[in-house]
Amino acid sequence: MMANESKWYSFRRRSNNSSCDPYDSLATRQNSPNNMDHLLLDGFSSVWTNGTTVVLSQMPQAAPTSAPLLQPSTSLLLTMSNTIQSAPIKNSLMVKKQENLKNENEVRDSIIAGSIAGMTSIVLFHPFDVIRTKMQTTTTLKAVETTTAASKQIGATILSASAPKNGISSSSGPIAVFSHTIKNGGIRAFYTGFSFPLAAQAAYKSTVFTVNRMSQNAVVDFKTRELWKTGTFTPYQLKPVDHFVCGFVSGAVNALVFVSPVEYVRNQLIAQHTNIAQGTNLKNAVMNGPVDVIRTTLKSKGILGLWRGAGVTFVRDSFGCGAFFVLFELGKKKLPSVTGIDPESRLNTIGSGMMAGLGYWMASLPLDSLKTLVQTGQATSAWSTVSFLVNRDGIFGAYSQLYRGWQLAFGRGAPSAAVTLTTYSAVYHFCDTRLA
Repeated sequence: MMANESKWYSFRRRSNNSSCDPYDSLATRQNSPNNMDHLLLDGFSSVWTNGTTVVLSQMPQAAPTSAPLLQPSTSLLLTMSNTIQSAPIKNSLMVKKQENLKNENEVRDSIIAGSIAGMTSIVLFHPFDVIRTKMQTTTTLKAVETTTAASKQIGATILSASAPKNGISSSSGPIAVFSHTIKNGGIRAFYTGFSFPLAAQAAYKSTVFTVNRMSQNAVVDFKTRELWKTGTFTPYQLKPVDHFVCGFVSGAVNALVFVSPVEYVRNQLIAQHTNIAQGTNLKNAVMNGPVDVIRTTLKSKGILGLWRGAGVTFVRDSFGCGAFFVLFELGKKKLPSVTGIDPESRLNTIGSGMMAGLGYWMASLPLDSLKTLVQTGQATSAWSTVSFLVNRDGIFGAYSQLYRGWQLAFGRGAPSAAVTLTTYSAVYHFCDTRLA
């Protein structure tokens, strides 16, 4: 290519999911096109694209003096975007600048969308969390002396089904807990411990979605470059195991940094509401809100007291978020072929979100019950609780105990995830297209 010669390359947009001959998407022109849907690339000896990724190669003898300086026999791997395709770009530095801006905007948009999605979800579904937590705290964690002859023969212990006066017990179902809650505080009682989780949602969901998105980008970038080394220039497509790992990482980070202390404070207030309604003597003075809980905990247990149950919270959210994102991606791909709905429609997002919510709670509900028991002080550790329940009630009995409140978990999980993911998608799209 001569030093004063420029070539315009026309690229056909192609989705990441398509496979193609890498050369059929490339056309060259000697003169400037009439429209701006092309790239001007000076000084490169070869150009390759699959419609999504552009590879520019420059050999020493082909580089004009005015071309960007590259090391001999090196290449640039560029990810195309609307910004890159909308105007001629004369050198690789401009492309890199556009990509840096895109990455910065991606993080910003994810944080904004995640925050709004999280707050929307908790405003609508916090009452479900209150009832579920109350049911979980009624799990009996002590041996009962009275057993029947039949129970002795099978080695099972009969749990007391009698509820304390004006209270709830391990036999109380969702309706009984609902009635108990509304009788002892009205509608406001369903938002016990609400303020702290609401304020934390900006950190909660933005962390989960942003870390997940960044993890996915890192995996795609790394594995695409590995494929490139072998001569395969098709961008790497994430597999279910990749979605699980990225979700696992996002859930783990969120659990250790934000979720553990926030849910500890929330559960302390919910358990206190139940104890006051039942006339149970409190170990400490009445805690009026999150600030009192934090102050009391710091005074008696130190700052690590706020992270009580962090281990089981870590396991719950890492596996739960892994299942969440795997089922969401599977739903987006499989639901259209089963139902015939448009893959890009809002309805597909809602359906996939409901699958994701069910997946999260199927994986994490027993762990959530253990976390509640540990954080409210009814159990010393998750492992000792599991051992006790299995020895006392058998595997199936322990399983039943740890799935208390499943009606609320699944009843909340599916619509909550649908609301969260739909809101996130809509807000992210708005930020991506409307914010500079």
